[in-house]
Amino acid sequence: MTDHVSVLVVGGALGGLSSALFLARAGVPVLLAERHAATSNQPRFRGPTIRSMEVLRGVGLEDRVRAAGTSDREIGGIAWVGDNLADPEVRWNVEPWEEDLSGVSPTVACACDQDKFEPLLLDRARELGAGIRFGSELTGFEQDADGVTAVLLDRATGAERTVRAAYLIAADGTHSPVRERLGIARRGPGLLGHRISIYFAADLRPELDGRVFSACFVEGMGASLLPRDSGLWQLSVPYRPEQGESVRDFTPERCRGLIRSALGRDDVHAEPRSTSPWEIAMLVAERFQEGRVFLVGDSAHVMPPTGGFGGNSAIQDAHNLAWKMAAVLAGTAGPGLLDTYGPERRAVAELTVAATASRLPASWVGEGADGQAHGLAPTGGPTPVGGLPPAADHNTVSLGYRYRSAAVLLDEDDGDPVEDPRKPTGRPGTRAAHVVLQRPDATRLSTLDLWQDTYVLLTGERGERWLTAAREAAAELGITLPAHRVGPPGTDADLSDTTGHWPRAYGVPADGATLIRPDGFVAWRALSPPDHPGAALTDALRRLHDRPREGVGVGADGSGAARRDRRPPGHGSGRSRDRSRAEADGSRPGGRRPS
Repeated sequence: MTDHVSVLVVGGALGGLSSALFLARAGVPVLLAERHAATSNQPRFRGPTIRSMEVLRGVGLEDRVRAAGTSDREIGGIAWVGDNLADPEVRWNVEPWEEDLSGVSPTVACACDQDKFEPLLLDRARELGAGIRFGSELTGFEQDADGVTAVLLDRATGAERTVRAAYLIAADGTHSPVRERLGIARRGPGLLGHRISIYFAADLRPELDGRVFSACFVEGMGASLLPRDSGLWQLSVPYRPEQGESVRDFTPERCRGLIRSALGRDDVHAEPRSTSPWEIAMLVAERFQEGRVFLVGDSAHVMPPTGGFGGNSAIQDAHNLAWKMAAVLAGTAGPGLLDTYGPERRAVAELTVAATASRLPASWVGEGADGQAHGLAPTGGPTPVGGLPPAADHNTVSLGYRYRSAAVLLDEDDGDPVEDPRKPTGRPGTRAAHVVLQRPDATRLSTLDLWQDTYVLLTGERGERWLTAAREAAAELGITLPAHRVGPPGTDADLSDTTGHWPRAYGVPADGATLIRPDGFVAWRALSPPDHPGAALTDALRRLHDRPREGVGVGADGSGAARRDRRPPGHGSGRSRDRSRAEADGSRPGGRRPS
């Protein structure tokens, strides 16, 4: 029997669950297959950044995440000590959540451990109609010009089912079997070392002496100590499997000794609960797409936890891809729109990998798997690594990254990888700025609340012609295009700019217009009205949607009616399609199957 679905997601961690959630929110039939029996039982991911909270706000999860997690005001800073926690000399880093960004975003960051966060994504995805199968392992897949055929194994019963999908999203982790089957290489510094996390229960109030931190780096041990939810703590220490060390060597007694060494006390009662080994690595896949298969999250990029960018990048990968898939599947965009996913998100991955490098503790960076020392900058503040400007702080990296692709029509470009979100310009490719607006009924809202499922056109108080243009473009292209006029209080604009920030934040005069993508990035803007606004807007939308002029529309599978090349996006490189076939024969190194 063959099940039919629009999108098959492989992997049920942060990237996979986010993909299923955002696709379901857009009305796309989606099935997620995860080889494990449930969501993660390890805390790992510490919680969403302010940008991820903005994204979660759009799918109705902001309040649930905040209720399950810790307020940004209770997270604390990052501390550095010498030999142990008893060291009287403590250095503190100023952290992103300590900055007041109420003028930059309608939300704030939140600490919510992965074992609490993933069930929230899961529940919301199911509420919106996503199909979720735990204990279901991908054992083979093959793609052709029209879709992907996959085989799923029920690990409890041994039964196999075939799934036919238009697209496959590989969110199957750092060692992604799907990525390896496709032959997609990764580039970067590589494996920097191994660590093991010890999760333990203890009352550390005497040792903390009133100090509150989100992490404490114990430089003498090369260790880090993090508070977790439910009274648990996480101590991460070096782990050297290349020297014959194994996880079994970390017995409860040894773990207690390491905990006491980090605390600088022998009389502390600590009860180890579990251990979890992990790798410090920095790698980015050479491409995020192969035909109808897309890489999301750790399958596309891996980075150290410093800065908390990894899991958040997975959420934002999924957010970027979902609306594009939805548009192509709905027939309102051509397949070229999906070709923009890789260029946009790969550039952000390189940016965030560089940002983690600038924050890595020197004691964490040793020899890689090749035995060569890695010359990364020690931590001590952001440094100009990988093209990052020296002033690129955490919030600038999180909120200020820029997109450059065919899904953005640039009007000016200085080449900088980021823009300071505190000083938005409204340039295409940047995140659309948060501005507080007011409806005629006195309801207040953020500009970010205006776009979720469709493009949105915003114009100034003298932008009546643009409202007409939006109706003309929507009718010609068969799309939904909400349009709003923004003006000072007391005008007849449908949205009042009560703070007066709108013109500066969007760089649009009273008779100009800006077009915002469903993911909240500026796609195009007109600084002055052309002779024929309707034609200009329609042309911009055609280009953004990969809609050829001569075509009336596109097929439901994203195959443009007027396109001569019917191959799925990403197949223009001449790569053999045999490389996109995954067999269940265990032939990859180690005999592991896709999961």
